[in-house]
Amino acid sequence: MARFHTLRRCPLTAQFWFLGLDARHGDLTLRGFHKSPTPHGSSRYTLDGLSLHSAGLTLLLPGEPLHFNRRTQTFTRGGRTVPATEGRLHLRAALHAHEAWIAARHGPAYRESLVTLHRPPRPVVGALEPWRAYLSCAPRLIRD
Repeated sequence: MARFHTLRRCPLTAQFWFLGLDARHGDLTLRGFHKSPTPHGSSRYTLDGLSLHSAGLTLLLPGEPLHFNRRTQTFTRGGRTVPATEGRLHLRAALHAHEAWIAARHGPAYRESLVTLHRPPRPVVGALEPWRAYLSCAPRLIRD
């Protein structure tokens, strides 16, 4: 299992934990993500310009794609570092769409039930509140 340096207050720390559970439970492929093997560990899942991998993600944007490196928790675009707030802003719509789909499929309390059931590691627990705030544009989807 790969080890990653995670920031406790970064909402993507919690999001990647949830995405990993989604992959294991088959929800990514059910949603329409195309699964493909990679030479670097886990599979890549791609849907509508969003490509997920255990090491990070790529979001196709006009001009240059946006990359998020999970190991360093940095965003880059065209080889240049992008501020985290800007990178997360670009990702919000794609991640919100995924969370809306998950809530429609499993119910609005599903994410919180995963937290109770799986007891996530401390960095994920520390990132849950920022994750809830990050996706707060959909309060009915993410219960406090």
